[in-house]
Amino acid sequence: MNNNKSEQRGRTANLFRLVKTIKKHYLKMGFAAFCGVVKHLSTIGAATLCAYIVGLAAQERLLDVAGKLFLILGILVVIMALSNFGESFTAHDVAYRILAEFRIRLYSAVERVCPSILLDMRSGQLASTLMSDVEVLEWFFAHTFSNVFVMVIVDAIILVYLGSLHWLLAVIILAFQIITLVIPFFMKKKADEQGAALRDRLADANAVTVEGVHGMKEILTLNYKDAYRKKNEQYMGDLYTAQLAYGKRLGTEGSLMEIAVGLAMLTAKLATIYMVFGNLLPYELYTTVVVLSVLCFNPIIEISGMARNFGIITAAADRVYRVMEAEPLVYDSGKQINTDEIGKDVSFENVSFRYHEDAKNAVENISFTIDKGETVALVGHSGAGKTTCANLLLRYWDVNEGGIKIGGVDIRDMSLSNVRSITSAVLQDVYLFNISIKENIRLGNVQASDEDVIHAAKQACADDFIVALPDGYDTNVGERGANLSGGQRQRIAIARAILKNSPILILDEAVSNLDTENERDIQRALREVARDRTTLVIAHRLSTIMAADKLVVLDNGRIVQCGTHSELIEQGGLYRTLVEAQMEKERVDAVGC
Repeated sequence: MNNNKSEQRGRTANLFRLVKTIKKHYLKMGFAAFCGVVKHLSTIGAATLCAYIVGLAAQERLLDVAGKLFLILGILVVIMALSNFGESFTAHDVAYRILAEFRIRLYSAVERVCPSILLDMRSGQLASTLMSDVEVLEWFFAHTFSNVFVMVIVDAIILVYLGSLHWLLAVIILAFQIITLVIPFFMKKKADEQGAALRDRLADANAVTVEGVHGMKEILTLNYKDAYRKKNEQYMGDLYTAQLAYGKRLGTEGSLMEIAVGLAMLTAKLATIYMVFGNLLPYELYTTVVVLSVLCFNPIIEISGMARNFGIITAAADRVYRVMEAEPLVYDSGKQINTDEIGKDVSFENVSFRYHEDAKNAVENISFTIDKGETVALVGHSGAGKTTCANLLLRYWDVNEGGIKIGGVDIRDMSLSNVRSITSAVLQDVYLFNISIKENIRLGNVQASDEDVIHAAKQACADDFIVALPDGYDTNVGERGANLSGGQRQRIAIARAILKNSPILILDEAVSNLDTENERDIQRALREVARDRTTLVIAHRLSTIMAADKLVVLDNGRIVQCGTHSELIEQGGLYRTLVEAQMEKERVDAVGC
């Protein structure tokens, strides 16, 4: 109960935060509101004038003033068109500017909190917030904020005019307007809950769709398509249920409001008839009053319609602000230092780390050193903590205990840009952008010339396959590098790391997707590249492990052995078991069994 109240207060507070966002655009929004008032008044004026013309025609008094009245009507139509353009253009200009600001702020927030945010949110859900939830806010900025002021002003003017004809007309209309306006606010709690549920179900549906598209190869290969289709149908069914519940409430509110408006119009019409026959109102104003009684409810219906959709708006705003204000697990609180002045050795000192507060340590009390120019390989079963060590060195996460130092300086005392500038990484899951091979490699150093790019590709043994492609280095790699093989993607990533030319190199399964011949070439290139670099290698292949200067064997997040290949083979233990298993696997692969 308390949590629900707290969430509702939070959503209401977010609505006020959206209003504050408009402050720096108040002049444009003020102009949009002014145009809106003029548009509605000219529309009402034109409708009222038409009703008055009908009243005069019924009394055969129109001919004397027809020219003047039709001229005024034409002027009102022109004013209505111009003010409509001014309101729509200005309000949307402000809305799209604010949405652009929101998307930029959201992307900056994602940069700040990744990859930790993906522990609690699927990438499809995050994409839904970045695009869909932000787009919902366009309705608030372009169609709601200024309209509230417009509707209040227009309604007040109409009520004053009706009151000037007879006070009873204003009282009748105002009473029913209050009833109509109150209906959505009585159902606000339900609207907020349903709006939040609807946005959550939409995010889930987007997530399962995005994952299905990205994983389509695996779905087809594993013959998982029927099961995944059922999963997709379940999520779409949940979304439909949420939409239906939201729609039912909208329908209920709409029906109640229509009843209130209908009763108001009937009461106003009866009162007008009574006044006309009681000589309290001129006959020619009968049609005018009836038309105004109807038009007077348009502002209230619009305001109520806005209120009915506040559930979705506040839910979308809540999701947007949650991402914007997500707390990063890594704070960029270190100082900017001259990295040329520090050593390039790496040391893990009693490092312990867990991904969640209530989870067990992924690595525990890890200590080892990589001297400058040395290559150290982390060895162990899957899940032993090898990749975690690489991620900690890259400062994707911060250690819970102990510390990691580069040149004797704790990486938490450096700025993130310092850490990322002196480290290069080729990770297990290579990501290539949907641009050319040349531009993907150049991401390692955006100032690099074409000659530098080609030189890096040659060092990574990628030049031969690249020049064999129809468009060579200008070949587009496709979404996530889909136009290239796994080994080709890996070599592009290695070339990118070579071009970055950082003194510390991290290779996480860097050669696991290469055939034997290419692996031999890559090993030769990497040995040359790593000659003056401090290198951390994570690999299962025996050839990769044996090329290292030192091996650190991990098991369940702890170091169980440390030494050279020959030393560890002589010791026996886990390392020899892993090597023997790897040799057996390579023997079986060689004979094709």
